[in-house]
Amino acid sequence: MKLLFKFLLTTCVLMTALSCEVHLEDNTRILVEGTIIDENNSPISDAKISVLIKRSNYSEGENQYVIGEGYSNAEGEFSVTSLYDKDEDFAIEIHGGEDYSTYVYKTNTLEYTPLDLTFNLETVSLKKLATFNYHIERTSGEANTLRYTFKYIEGFCLEYYEGTTLNEFQSSCYQEQVVSQFLNDSNPDIEWLLSIPFGGVVEFTYAINDEPEITEFITINEDNYDFTFTY
Repeated sequence: MKLLFKFLLTTCVLMTALSCEVHLEDNTRILVEGTIIDENNSPISDAKISVLIKRSNYSEGENQYVIGEGYSNAEGEFSVTSLYDKDEDFAIEIHGGEDYSTYVYKTNTLEYTPLDLTFNLETVSLKKLATFNYHIERTSGEANTLRYTFKYIEGFCLEYYEGTTLNEFQSSCYQEQVVSQFLNDSNPDIEWLLSIPFGGVVEFTYAINDEPEITEFITINEDNYDFTFTY
C-alpha cells in the first residue's frame, strides 16, 4: 500500500512539474526492466535507473526531464514503472554510482514504441571504475617545456536503437579519449584526475623541449592510482 501511494505521489508531482512543457501520453505507463551485473557476472545492487526525455525551451535551450526512476535490488534486477512521452531523444540511464561505469539506452519513441509497452534491457554489464590521479611538475627550471598526451578508454557506454536494432554509428560505447596539453613558463605544473575502467591501460606520450616523443603504458591496477611525473 505504501509503495502504491509513493508511486502515485511521485506521478502526481512529475505530472504537475511537466504539464506546462511536456505532453505525456494520457493514461499510459511503460515498464523498464532488466538485470545489472559487473564484469565478473556479479549482480550490482542499488544502481539508479532513470527514464529521461528532452525538450527544447526557446528561452532556456534544451532541458532534460526525469519521468521515471528506480533502483536495482540485491540480485541486480530492476523493474521501473514510468510515465511515457513520445520523444526524439528518449533515454534510459543506469548509474552504478562512483564505482561503476554509466550505461545509456537511447531511442526515438516518435518512431518506435514496444507493443507491450515494456523496454526490456535484458542484461546490462557495467565496468568497475578507478580514479587515475596524475600530477606533472617542472623541477628543471624556467624555459623548459613539456607536451603530453594521455590516451585511455572512458567509462561510459551509450547504445542507440532504431526499433530493436542497434545503430552502431550513433552509439558510443567505451570509446578512446585523448587528453593533451602543453606546459611552459605560464603553466608549468598540472594536477588532474580521470575516471578509467579498472585494469585499463593509459598510454602516456610526452616530449620535453620538442625532443623525440617517448611513450609509456600505465596499467590501472588500483582503485585510486596516483601518477607523478617530473620534467
